[in-house]
Amino acid sequence: MEKLKVVLDWFPNTNHTGFLLAKKRGYFAEAGLDVEICGEVHGEMAFHGGDFVCGPQIAMLECMDRGIEMTAIAVLTQKCDSGIVSLKEAGITSPGKLEGKRLTHWAPEWFHKSVRRLVEKDGGDYDKVRLIHMDVGDIAATLGTLADATWVYENWENQVLLEAGKEINYFNLGDIDPIFDFCAPAMAASRRILSERPTAVKRFLGALDQAYRCAAADPEGAVLEVREFMPEDASDALLIRSQKHLAPILLDRQGRGGRISARRWNPMAEFLVEAGVIKARMDQEFTNEYFPQ
Repeated sequence: MEKLKVVLDWFPNTNHTGFLLAKKRGYFAEAGLDVEICGEVHGEMAFHGGDFVCGPQIAMLECMDRGIEMTAIAVLTQKCDSGIVSLKEAGITSPGKLEGKRLTHWAPEWFHKSVRRLVEKDGGDYDKVRLIHMDVGDIAATLGTLADATWVYENWENQVLLEAGKEINYFNLGDIDPIFDFCAPAMAASRRILSERPTAVKRFLGALDQAYRCAAADPEGAVLEVREFMPEDASDALLIRSQKHLAPILLDRQGRGGRISARRWNPMAEFLVEAGVIKARMDQEFTNEYFPQ
């Protein structure tokens, strides 16, 4: 059995059901792979000794620009499922309404260039947004106390808030500006593993593709099957609702999981160059060559 290690972008949740299902059902093992899956709230994109790391396209490009040798090899959803969530009482119904409000943020420059574009496009002043530097682990405890709004994945934080009885406002960033229908959540591989063990990468993605197709076809059954790996405080109802939300956006029009579309990748990459976040477009930003043909 060949050993591989995946570092998730957060603690295991319904975005990652395909990974968990491939391990639980033995799809990885059938491919001759012993796959270690690690995940926690860490707010950074680093391999931590692994072969693959999950995260948003923006962070991947910023890492590549700093000389980290990685290439994006898969996207987990065929639509970017991220946006800004807030409690309804805060009145944040569009990016411009963030003016004067407390928005949690991460340190990288790409965060600020991205949200500035959205706020200013909506007629707001980003310099008047009150920025709170933190990686949010408990969204229900954060909104309304430490902050007013957070950039989230709709499949998880929104469901947690609704489960807690909160009334929320939410806007998907890609619906505000098509550039923000970028590849997220996604997965990158180290260029070392791509060059040294390409066959193992292909077998890994083949098993993952199989698992995500199963999750799309039977979201309730799939997520309950990997219930043991999910957060203990998440109810079955929350997990099922979340997985059903994701099911329609897991596969492309050909019924395949994971393939990265240049239509989604390139606009954001060009924006990051124009905004000065990365110096220039780079070779080997993304590839689909390791998926089964």
